[in-house]
Order: sequence, then structure tokens, then C-alpha cells
Amino acid sequence: MAKNKVVIVDDDEDLLRLLISLFKSEGFEVQGFKTGKEALVYLLNETNISTMCLLILDRILPDMDGIEILKLFRSKYHDPIPILILSVLSAEKDVMQGLQQGAVDYMAKPFSIPILLQKARKLISHE
Repeated sequence: MAKNKVVIVDDDEDLLRLLISLFKSEGFEVQGFKTGKEALVYLLNETNISTMCLLILDRILPDMDGIEILKLFRSKYHDPIPILILSVLSAEKDVMQGLQQGAVDYMAKPFSIPILLQKARKLISHE
């Protein structure tokens, strides 16, 4: 089964819609969530992640820090699905925390769409 699903967790509805349509236009299947709890229900079901090739996480969600999702996901799966964090939290300590918990990249908001797409393609191709 081809791994071509991108999962995006971000509470900014406009950004979430933009990213979903962007990745769909690139030929990916996309699943988006606005809360950490919704995302975790989906992500902790092994069937859902069998076709997943990338997880994009926001840090500041209405119900939790994206780092919590990252920790739970990494503790359940040892599959090296790349995780990219998109966040307004851009201080060195925030970036380091994300990378130390298992994210493979961290982009500060606002960000460049072409750069995000380039990074995503690179992460997906190195699976």
C-alpha cells in the first residue's frame, strides 16, 4: 500500500484549509484536525497510519501542546514517519524541544508555502 497520506493538525481553520488543498493539489491524500484530541483518536488507530507519509503539527492547539501529540505518537510507533512542526513558538528553546522530542523539522509561522512544500517533499522522499 502506497504511503501518500499527509496528516495536518492546526487549529487555524484558514491555514488548515489552505494546507489541505495544497497537499491535495500535489497528489496526496490529506486528513486535517483542529484539536489535539481529534488528532490523537485518529493517530493512535494503527489502521489510519498505515498509509501516512508525513505528520504536520501545530504546537498551540485549543486542548493541548502539539509536543504532547508528538510524544504519544513517537512512544506508540517506532515507524520513522517524519513529523514537521509549524508554530508561532519560534524561540530556540521551543525549536529544540520539538526536535528533541522527535520532530525532524520545525518551521516558524508565518512561513513560506514553497519552502514548506519543498521540505515536505524532501521528508517524504527520505522515508
